[in-house]
Amino acid sequence: MTAHTQLPDAESREPARAALDRVVAMCAAAMRGAEAVLALVAGLLGALPPVSMAWLGPMMALNLLWSGFFVRAVLRHGLRSWLVAGELAVTGLFCLTQGGLLVAGVAQAGASWVAVLVTMSIIITALAWPPRYAVAGGLVVALAHLAGALLAGFGGGFITLGINCVQIFATVALMTLLRRSAVLADIVLTRSREAEKAAAVLRARRADERGQYSRVHDTVLNTLTMVGAGGVERNSATLRKQAAADLEELERIARDAVTPAGPVDLDVRLAAVAARDDLRVGSELSGGTVPARVAEAFAGACAEALTNVARHSGVGAARLRSTRDGTRTLVEVADEGRGFDLAALPADRYGVRRSIIERMEAAGGAARVESGAHGTRVLLWWSP
Repeated sequence: MTAHTQLPDAESREPARAALDRVVAMCAAAMRGAEAVLALVAGLLGALPPVSMAWLGPMMALNLLWSGFFVRAVLRHGLRSWLVAGELAVTGLFCLTQGGLLVAGVAQAGASWVAVLVTMSIIITALAWPPRYAVAGGLVVALAHLAGALLAGFGGGFITLGINCVQIFATVALMTLLRRSAVLADIVLTRSREAEKAAAVLRARRADERGQYSRVHDTVLNTLTMVGAGGVERNSATLRKQAAADLEELERIARDAVTPAGPVDLDVRLAAVAARDDLRVGSELSGGTVPARVAEAFAGACAEALTNVARHSGVGAARLRSTRDGTRTLVEVADEGRGFDLAALPADRYGVRRSIIERMEAAGGAARVESGAHGTRVLLWWSP
């Protein structure tokens, strides 16, 4: 008969059930507090002979003290089983002693503050306990109310018992439906989270594939394109150096696929990218450390931007700069060449869209390319 208790990890697994438990606890505390105020007012107004204040006063004080304790405990610890058991015991005491607390006319009409207290206890029990125990607990206070009415000689006790039985089964049925709905909601949420995780894994895998495709494009494919176009002789030292660099990059791709890497020095990677034979690159680097995948994205995007400068800008120099702006890392590649119209690029031009923009987006960053008559500026940024 243990009440449902939510731990932090359980709440993350069952958010709907946890939310229902919080609402239930708040409702129970509000009802018990309101009933205490109602009982005090109704009890004092109904304190007519033969009701004695010598008996009614201490019982009102007991009800207020228990209500204050109950509300405080529920708000702090939740609707625990021992609190509900205490509520049933206190309510049962008032039921059995109602002969000294109520005048006969009010009691027989079934509208006394003790009858309201019984109803509140039935509802609180249904809110906290599983159906079989909630029904048993509700019947305990309902029968205690009947016994108290019979001992006091009040009429109408069996009618009130029938009303209480309806209240018991109605509230238990309602809470059963709410709990089942919460379970179904948690199942749906769990499946949704699992689907989101699977989608995230798939997106990460696709991003890794795009990143590897971009790195192959920036190295081997570029070199093969240059050889195929007759831009370099097969026996030249430049080709041998470029081929060695491409092989090193392919080996790095293979290592990255099996060995996770921690934070790396971005400036070291950018300095290696800036060391080119076909272009003079002025560097100003102060980017600090970033995750390995982010460093590779920055390095690959910068390499592609510098390759585009060497091939298409008509100038032999470029600038490479890295800075930190708070938690954001920014990298800029700029030249003063003839520029180009980004919107006019053919759809099959892989470099700018895939090797720069999509590569940064796959690493959680972003990129912007600005180009015009006075040159081209490639801006890259990432923040954790």
